[in-house]
Amino acid sequence: MSRPLRTLGELIRRAVSHRDVDLYVLAVGALVFTVLGSAGMANAAALSSATLGLLTFLAVAQIRSRRQIAEIAESRTTTHTDVLRTGFPEDLAARRQEARSLLLIGRSLGRTIATTRVHLRRSLAAGAHVRVLLVDPDDDGAVRAAASSTADSARVERLRSRIRASLDELAGLRGAGGQLEVRVTTAVPHIGVNAVDVESERGFIVVQHYEYRPSADAAPILRLDTRDAYWFPHFVAEANRMWEDAHPWPPTVEQAVRRAARPAFADDFGPELLAVMSRARHLLITGVTRNTLLTSEYKRFEQWLTSGCVIRFLLVDPDSPAIDVAAERYYAHRSADRTRERGRHALGLLRELRRSTGGDIAVRLTRHPLALGLVAVDPTEETRSPHSAVFGEYYTYQAPGEPKFAIRADDGPWCGHFVHEAEALWEGALPVEL
Repeated sequence: MSRPLRTLGELIRRAVSHRDVDLYVLAVGALVFTVLGSAGMANAAALSSATLGLLTFLAVAQIRSRRQIAEIAESRTTTHTDVLRTGFPEDLAARRQEARSLLLIGRSLGRTIATTRVHLRRSLAAGAHVRVLLVDPDDDGAVRAAASSTADSARVERLRSRIRASLDELAGLRGAGGQLEVRVTTAVPHIGVNAVDVESERGFIVVQHYEYRPSADAAPILRLDTRDAYWFPHFVAEANRMWEDAHPWPPTVEQAVRRAARPAFADDFGPELLAVMSRARHLLITGVTRNTLLTSEYKRFEQWLTSGCVIRFLLVDPDSPAIDVAAERYYAHRSADRTRERGRHALGLLRELRRSTGGDIAVRLTRHPLALGLVAVDPTEETRSPHSAVFGEYYTYQAPGEPKFAIRADDGPWCGHFVHEAEALWEGALPVEL
């Protein structure tokens, strides 16, 4: 075929397939018959037939347009209901069973792992590649952050137990065949993910938005596949980034050491110590002499006692051998006599506080060489408050400085542990008459 004919054929094909071809036909037909009628080249019967034909063609075009509008409206409605859901897709469980590649991401996935354990075993036996990502149960900060946005935010240990239960279930699937990989993350996931065969044309991903303290199952839930040209690869890429930044489970010995819990120590308590003490209703203070604290904050102690704060001091008995141990171990630069003198001076300050304020202050002396001094703020059940805390400092053996730490009452069992130890020392100590 010659080039002109090919060009003409291409023009005809484009014209016929053009979306506005019906409008062009109507316009050309109307123009032709208008010219013919004006020139007297067409009689009335021919013009009437042409007019009816053009009206018929116009009606067909209108029907086509209305169908297109209806399809657009229907497609929008379908897209909304298909993508944003309040529940998981009905075919999700079946598709997970058939998957050759599966990535599950969640905070604990307790319900998912428990209900799909048998199916996961079958998939692995058939050679599937299964990856599971959960919150690291050994990272207290991550578990607390994950629990804080759930409906049972006060039950941190419950979430930790669910994570461990899921990990135990997954451990039981090792050796089933296929390839099972489990990782944990310290970056709390804000979405749950079911990525099924996302490398293939039939792949899809289900994303669950984790609401803040939802009253029911978290929503919305999105189902996306390869037809969603932008958002499907977007969420697949995010899921893969989360996976790549996570740590294998169970961890190696080196990883376990790096991830082991570490205490947080400081050189000084900072202004928060006095700020919290000023709001306390009850203070329990232990130490060797506490001479420095009493001397520097004497006026504050007067104010606290006058305002009704109950204050208890537990100090090392300056007349006991324990003061010699303290001087040797903790105050290498001081003699035992100097340490004993500081203890007696502290007792004099406490007696003066009682005399000048008439406040509720009690002092006891222990003959036990204390390894730790602390300030317990509102430590009893009757005085427990949001700012209840323990501020402690270790008395190290002939080393400069004392490592200091602070624990809030809601930080777990250790605050209560140190308070219980201080109360036991208090019970075994000798009361001092002020």
